[in-house]
Amino acid sequence: MNIPDITLIITNWNGRELLRECLPSVLKSVAYDKKRSYEIMVVDDCSSDDSLEILAQEFPTVRAEKTPVNYGFHGANNFGASLSRSRLIMPMNNDIKLDKDALFHLAEHFEDDKETFSVSGKFFAFDGTTFLYGNRGGYFNNGHFYLYEKEANDSSQTLFACGGAFMVVREGYLKLGGFDPIYHPLYYEEIDLSYRALKRGWQVLYEPKSIAYHKVQSTITRQEKKKQIGLISARNNYLFVWKNILDPSLTYQFLFYIPFFLIRDLFRLKSRFWVAFYMALKRLPKVLKARRQEKLDVIYSDQEILQKINRPAAGGNLQ
Repeated sequence: MNIPDITLIITNWNGRELLRECLPSVLKSVAYDKKRSYEIMVVDDCSSDDSLEILAQEFPTVRAEKTPVNYGFHGANNFGASLSRSRLIMPMNNDIKLDKDALFHLAEHFEDDKETFSVSGKFFAFDGTTFLYGNRGGYFNNGHFYLYEKEANDSSQTLFACGGAFMVVREGYLKLGGFDPIYHPLYYEEIDLSYRALKRGWQVLYEPKSIAYHKVQSTITRQEKKKQIGLISARNNYLFVWKNILDPSLTYQFLFYIPFFLIRDLFRLKSRFWVAFYMALKRLPKVLKARRQEKLDVIYSDQEILQKINRPAAGGNLQ
């Protein structure tokens, strides 16, 4: 059995109509790239609909795998990565469409550059014109970690490869443990993975010629209420900082400002960050264990990485 060069790992939960809508564009993008061989794997995360039957009947060339239990986005991707044997894998949402040359432009970055860890492209909404996201930067201020969007065609170093559809070296993905389930059920998993790769000296790249289209939160909003999504996102920001921001000056900044902001919100009768902070505290033992491991493995400091990421976007892009 020949091992494909690249395996696309599409996670699915009750997404029969999304598969019908999006898989044809993925198949066309695979067919366009004549230089490499591909495998499309749909990891069904214990759907209750007939997603697996739809795949067997309408997309017989697609490899269908089913998780033994409902793992969620993080676990389903890690499950798929463990089943793949390709050098490169591409974790994808089931609500992603691709331009026909999208895969080709991503894969080209792995031809000669041995330091490339992952690459992602430019994302639009399903209307084909509304730009969503692409090259991200990040900065630490007053104890908080903030993200911002660079210019859509800025091909400078990015902070992270977008989790909806990014190509990554499978060996590196597995070496870092894949998506960390500490962020379950959603958000910050790709930021965590990319940031850790950057601090180990690998490259996380942005390719604006690779175009994808995302039906944003089409699955997430069915699984989690929007208010809860906001709390989980805020919780995961805390977890990311506790796990990954290791520079002493930034750590002291966090320890100084976070109590200040929590007290401020208390007087303003705002509860979001109090709830998120409490939710994060319940995962503190696990995140501190991961933090200790990060201290042993990283090569570059937080300041070095953030300066590298933000240097091309100086002047007016930080929000």
